[in-house]
Amino acid sequence: MLASTCLVWLLLFFDTPGPPPKRTRPAIPSLLAASPAIAASFLFARLWWHESQRIQATYPVLAQLAVTAAGIGIAAGSDIGLRRAMSRAAKTAKTPTRTARSPRMTGAPTRAAAATLAAAAVALSVPSAVFVATSVQVTAAEPEPIPETLSDGVRWQRVIDHDYDDDIAGVIAGAVGPILITDHGAMGLDSSTGETTWSYSRPARLHEIAHDCSPSTQAHCDTVLSPDGTHLVIGYGHYPLEIVFVVLNTTNGEVVFEHTYKSKFDRDEDIDELWEYNHPVVQVTDHVLVVEQEVLSLTDGSLLDTMPDAQALRGDVPKCPADDSVGCRRRRPPASAGHSTLVLKTVCWGRDDYPDNDFNDVDYTWCEMGVAPDSDLTAVTTVRAVVPSDEADSDVGPVVGGWTVRYADPDAAYEELIRSNQSEDPDSLSFPLEAVSLDAMAGFTDAEPVALGDLNRPERNETAHTLTILGTPEPYKLTARTHFDPVTKQVYADADAPFVGPGYLDSLRPSESRTDDGTDLVGTDGTIAMHVNYPDPQPNLEYQTRFSPYLVQAPGAVVVVDTRQIHQRGNYDPTPIGYETVIYGVG
Repeated sequence: MLASTCLVWLLLFFDTPGPPPKRTRPAIPSLLAASPAIAASFLFARLWWHESQRIQATYPVLAQLAVTAAGIGIAAGSDIGLRRAMSRAAKTAKTPTRTARSPRMTGAPTRAAAATLAAAAVALSVPSAVFVATSVQVTAAEPEPIPETLSDGVRWQRVIDHDYDDDIAGVIAGAVGPILITDHGAMGLDSSTGETTWSYSRPARLHEIAHDCSPSTQAHCDTVLSPDGTHLVIGYGHYPLEIVFVVLNTTNGEVVFEHTYKSKFDRDEDIDELWEYNHPVVQVTDHVLVVEQEVLSLTDGSLLDTMPDAQALRGDVPKCPADDSVGCRRRRPPASAGHSTLVLKTVCWGRDDYPDNDFNDVDYTWCEMGVAPDSDLTAVTTVRAVVPSDEADSDVGPVVGGWTVRYADPDAAYEELIRSNQSEDPDSLSFPLEAVSLDAMAGFTDAEPVALGDLNRPERNETAHTLTILGTPEPYKLTARTHFDPVTKQVYADADAPFVGPGYLDSLRPSESRTDDGTDLVGTDGTIAMHVNYPDPQPNLEYQTRFSPYLVQAPGAVVVVDTRQIHQRGNYDPTPIGYETVIYGVG
């Protein structure tokens, strides 16, 4: 707008009646003085355009630009009207004034007015003209079973070159195969070849709608899958201004519905933490999508109900339920809940012998959650003794396939937790733990708890297909793992697990090869279960692993995902010249 103002002013200045020599000399320094402002305006406009594409700027954001541009255009148009009036007055006056003695009408003011008015019209039409979704759908395929073991070698590989502005968020498991998440949308991958089947994208960046996560698993922050994997939820925009939620059918890429949400919370009164203010609470079952207090049908996006006491889903606890704990906080509910059960409230606490510590430094060891059927939010059941994950600053304990972990003997475990000095040795205790179904807790099914053994707490791993629980072989070292498969209800221990099944595959840790020529899948005993080579390295380029590789178990394929940054060999510039994401089909 500053550039447009300077341009209009200069055009009007040169169109002002008067002797040219008297106008030209002061105009040159004026033009020189205005040049930095014009240049800065164009640089700002470029930055603004990039940011508007990232958040998919909509009418409320662009309205201010449109009003300003229209104001400049109206001002220029008014100047044209005044000049015409002065011209007519000069023709009829017997003694023309000095200003009106020699009016000169050119097309410059008209062009300036038209340009700014056009800018206003373009600003209002940009969202509908630019932010257009691109969608490719296919016929739904029958899902194949998830492979239970590694293949003899790499079945297929796919290399995706990209830059920072068109980044790859990661790979997740859909209902019929792997799903590639980009900065702008999602693509279904053929489990046999790795080729793209369906796709959906917009010229805007995805907004984080799930929980905070590691860079290598950014896809689990940008998207939320229903527990059965058939629906994928993504969001565009900038919360709390506005987010457009898009729900996709993962079997064929069909857009089930879109829903626009604007925050109804007041930042100063309701929410203390900036991160919580900028990220909505989203939760999905097999039947509904919850966005803050709105409960939407996954079938058509219709509003089914309103979440009661929505503010209680976030922020601090007014009064801690436990009088013997100083560290007590409400935690964000899991983004993917039970198949038919919603988690309404979650409160976690733990003993801390240092009351001056920030709540985020408290080692949370005990959680309670309120669960309710997604068809009746008033039928709330409190589930006690839920075990939080191994990360103190994470949300409630992990939920995989609608199952979570709790203490098998809540009263005895609580007494031991209170007695022990958690701040000194939080990971040295073992308790009888069990896996419980959220649907069973809400009364939907009669699934019995499954005993897991004497263990410490679940491990946070967004890419895991099983619930992984850590043991305590030595103080401060949580290395022994037990895996619970929510599909088969089987329990696997790292020590005695066969070399087959989802527990074994989750126990493998992809890591950069010691020979720097690929990725190794390392077992719990340190042996290499499989080695995959990097694809066709260029001799003039150097490749470095950007994030830790990870393994995804999807219907029809087990894949390893590795993102690398590319540098020019011999160039000491630390800035990469590009990035490369490689997806290996290994099962």
